[in-house]
Amino acid sequence: MEGNTGHPVFETAFGRIAINICYGRHHPQNWLMFGINGAEIVFNPSATVGGLSEPLWGIEARNAAIANSYFTVAINRVGTEEFPNAFTSGDRKPSHKDFGPFYGSSYITAPDGARTPGLSRHRDGLLITEMDLNLCRQVKDWWGFRLTQRLPLYAESLAAASKLNYKPQILKED
Repeated sequence: MEGNTGHPVFETAFGRIAINICYGRHHPQNWLMFGINGAEIVFNPSATVGGLSEPLWGIEARNAAIANSYFTVAINRVGTEEFPNAFTSGDRKPSHKDFGPFYGSSYITAPDGARTPGLSRHRDGLLITEMDLNLCRQVKDWWGFRLTQRLPLYAESLAAASKLNYKPQILKED
């Protein structure tokens, strides 16, 4: 379930880090808030099986790194976890005891869009890379995304969209 702790960033000896848990990667607002709060590295640990979201795996964290000028660490487990009791997943399939294989493929992306190769889909692995945190500031200066953000407008629009009587801003041709 979604959390209610906000988007904290932790000042550590290794840089300002944040954790975007599993399904949170599908919400650009989470990534944005970690950036606004000053993250330099955002870890996204996941336990995700193949299927619906796998095509997004290599895109979401990379896009977040670019859009927010920080490093992202997309972590997904491998293997299959089996449970003692069968269950259904609301997918109209017969009861089963596992979610299916987790597809691994962990990777790291830099704020300039550079990306490490992904780890294995099937075996545990360890990915080691150097992260020059100065790149976060350099990319902010080069691309100027922060200069063109319109945070007050986004805040106003999101506040309006959260109301039950919200009417989307759709312009129609005459």
